[in-house]
Amino acid sequence: MTSIDAQAAATLVSHAVTEAAGRGISISVAVVDDAGSLVAFQRMSPAPRFSADFAIAKARTSAAFSVPTSSLEELYKDRPAFAHSFVAQGNYFLGRGGLPIFRSGERVGAIGVSGADAHGEEDIARQVIAAADGFDAA
Repeated sequence: MTSIDAQAAATLVSHAVTEAAGRGISISVAVVDDAGSLVAFQRMSPAPRFSADFAIAKARTSAAFSVPTSSLEELYKDRPAFAHSFVAQGNYFLGRGGLPIFRSGERVGAIGVSGADAHGEEDIARQVIAAADGFDAA
């Protein structure tokens, strides 16, 4: 399995920032490799400080499970005690805004966006991946 490289990750981050700026919002965006290690990150000014940690956690969670974080939110919505315990164990995030990144059907990393409303975060992540050459989202 090959991971997303630094140049491709930086390009995705740049495109996410451009998309957010076009919408008049400030976000934090993170791209991790297939193992969940941070490859590229940016926090726009004045994105909320907490959004930095959330963006990284969303990307890491999506990479770990190879699914959009929104699907995990749905999966655990009726199990709050389990979800809380789960999140505390691995610095995971069970809410919208994280998407795995695939190349030729193989997961190569994930992107996490935080700072906008939940649906807007996922939409930005999805649009950035769809516009990128050679990458697909889940």
